[in-house]
Amino acid sequence: MACASFSKLNAPWSPPIDQHSSAKRLVSSSSTRLVSVPTRAVTYLHDLSKPSSQALAYLSSYSTCKRIGIAGASYLCSPAQKRNLVGKTFCTVGVSKYGENVAEYQSHSHATEDKVGVLLLNLGGPETLHDVQPFLFNLFADPDIIRLPRLFRFLQWPLAKLISVLRAPKSKEGYASIGGGSPLRKITNEQAHALKMALEAKNLPVNVYVGMRYWYPFTEEAVQQIKRDRITRLVVLPLYPQFSISTTGSSIRVLERIFREDAYLSRMPVSIIRSWYQREGYIKSMADLIQKELEKFSNPEEVMIFFSAHGVPVSYVENAGDPYKDQMEECIYLIMQNLKDRGVGNDHTLAYQSRVGPVQWLKPYTDEVLVELGQKGVKSLLAVPVRCMTCY
Repeated sequence: MACASFSKLNAPWSPPIDQHSSAKRLVSSSSTRLVSVPTRAVTYLHDLSKPSSQALAYLSSYSTCKRIGIAGASYLCSPAQKRNLVGKTFCTVGVSKYGENVAEYQSHSHATEDKVGVLLLNLGGPETLHDVQPFLFNLFADPDIIRLPRLFRFLQWPLAKLISVLRAPKSKEGYASIGGGSPLRKITNEQAHALKMALEAKNLPVNVYVGMRYWYPFTEEAVQQIKRDRITRLVVLPLYPQFSISTTGSSIRVLERIFREDAYLSRMPVSIIRSWYQREGYIKSMADLIQKELEKFSNPEEVMIFFSAHGVPVSYVENAGDPYKDQMEECIYLIMQNLKDRGVGNDHTLAYQSRVGPVQWLKPYTDEVLVELGQKGVKSLLAVPVRCMTCY
């Protein structure tokens, strides 16, 4: 599990987002049976509180130091780290501080006053059909979703308006088919509650907050509540297993701006969990879900496991150093290895979807792969979303 400071995330990358469209709509052949694996995985959040977690080390440092009276529990960075980074500290154990003067913060830090918060970051989604078009506008107005050359950045909002208006009718049909809106907020709130209960069971009392990038409750709202609650130490957990410029990166950029402009927040120690796709609990949870769904087929061994991930422009990977593609492929490898260890040897494939505009996106494309699989005679398909904890 990778942890980093705000400053570390800003170079050389910028950030992402995802709207996970269902592969079900792309299969028209009645002879192909398609099952989609649910990815709510609320129980997986419990794994993030295992003692092996760096985030837990951060949280438990607060609890331990409170018991033995060490002021601040803020000496986890070496003197060399503090000396070489002015206002930005990246600690090897995953505790990151952001502020103008770390030493000054430490002089005002007292363990007995520490109040720990955990901020869950997610995409957000329209809760009603009326919300769809403004939600899409927020999405495409993000320069980390649609990157325009500097000379044309003034077109960001007009372009976002055009795309959102054109896409809204089709998107409304999709949301209407699942009840008239995205259940993402409800599910994320359930995950937040599950995490809070799991940490409290380990004697780690925390406040858990939910911040969405493109819809309510926005990240800015969550941060304001964090301030009102006088949180003094914060763990940031994006609900995207793999890091990408357009998802975790975009959300962290928003946090960076808010923290930089606020005197109270700029002095707060922050730990950011950048990615967790390789965590044993996550891999096992995904393998469990896949194995469970395979057993529903009459001939489980004949089922093609179809991993469906959000795409990103190729330029993000090749020019901006986005690790998303490598992390996604490693994630799939780890899941399949876990399944093979159980004796599950099904064929599998990975494809990318949700491309926008005339630029080249990661391949192979989901719609094209599905057609190819049909032509090859694949009769049974298990669709497995692997982009975020909850994909709506």
